[in-house]
Amino acid sequence: MMLLAIATALASVEDRFKEANVALAAGELSAAEAGYRAVIEEGYGSGDIWYNLGNVLYRQERPAEAVLAWRTAAALLPRDPDIEANLDFARRGLLDGLIAPDPHPWFAPWQAAMTPDEGIWLGSALMGLGLIAVAARRRRPHLPWVPVGVGTSLLGALVAGGGVAEANLPPVGVLLVPEATATSDLGGGVDLFTLHAGAEVQTAEDEAGRTLVVLPDGRKGWLPSEALGLVDPSRPGPVL
Repeated sequence: MMLLAIATALASVEDRFKEANVALAAGELSAAEAGYRAVIEEGYGSGDIWYNLGNVLYRQERPAEAVLAWRTAAALLPRDPDIEANLDFARRGLLDGLIAPDPHPWFAPWQAAMTPDEGIWLGSALMGLGLIAVAARRRRPHLPWVPVGVGTSLLGALVAGGGVAEANLPPVGVLLVPEATATSDLGGGVDLFTLHAGAEVQTAEDEAGRTLVVLPDGRKGWLPSEALGLVDPSRPGPVL
């Protein structure tokens, strides 16, 4: 029964995705947006869905929201050239030109080319191969199975650790309001800098309805959390 329920839910999601695609092709942008959001709200936000949602938002002249959707798509499909091309094109029309780099663990630069899940699965596979190599020493003890197996397992642990670490890094935020001024503390304090719609910043922490953001040049300030959309594909619903 559970498998049947899952299959039915997936079929329903697939139908809504196709309906949204038809609406997009017909130029019915509001219907397409509603369809993509409905799928995302149910927890099925794939890279293709976020990519198509970004296309809809950009055609509705909402470039900041489109950038957020496309960055979310890129987090799920990090090697997709179409997503990067759309991001590059949209960024040219934004005021601040701020682009926060994708967050990756310092010890795992390879994570720039894969998702956290891919890193975890690849690392787990390497650890498994390492254990198999260690076990193989009984059949051919004259070969260096143990050092090879131990080395492969350690490499796998490092790769998997990179995926886990990346999954737990604070997400990038995209400013969705026309303008917001960052302050020096939670209560207000000194105005530090003003950002405009589409600015991409690294988030650091959230407290009392405000988010500490870090600019690419290292400057920090507190912004209202509601002004930011987060590039966080793990969320069950829309973050726009």
